[in-house]
Amino acid sequence: MILDKLLKTRDQSLRTIVHPLYQLFPTRLELKYYDEIKTEETQYDFKSKLKENLEVNGLLCPMIIDQNNNLKKSINRFTIIKKFSDASLFYKAKSEKEVNFFEKLNLVVCKMHLDNKPPQDFQFLFSPPMQKHTDECIHLLQEGVKK
Repeated sequence: MILDKLLKTRDQSLRTIVHPLYQLFPTRLELKYYDEIKTEETQYDFKSKLKENLEVNGLLCPMIIDQNNNLKKSINRFTIIKKFSDASLFYKAKSEKEVNFFEKLNLVVCKMHLDNKPPQDFQFLFSPPMQKHTDECIHLLQEGVKK
């Protein structure tokens, strides 16, 4: 089956929900049905290579949306995955710095996964290439922590 590596569940209406493997910031995850997401078309076409990657690894990291449910950076993954499901968990960014943080986080975590070194803790956030982005969004590490 195409994209059988995707982690999937069904809701009460039997719609398929795709879950990313790595959900490092659960307080920022929101379940969104694809008809709630606003997108712009991309002029680049990496879809065939990306589809092969999704078939091998599944959806590794959440896609990113802003406060208005505008999809950020992940149009090709979104275009492929919405053919096989109805919803997914998205990181909801509250600022452009957070969009950049989550984008860099996803790239680093994907590379770690492909190198067979998945994140075991948050230590990687405090060393290059993540350190600068973490410093700008340190508040994300404090969300959901009882004071």
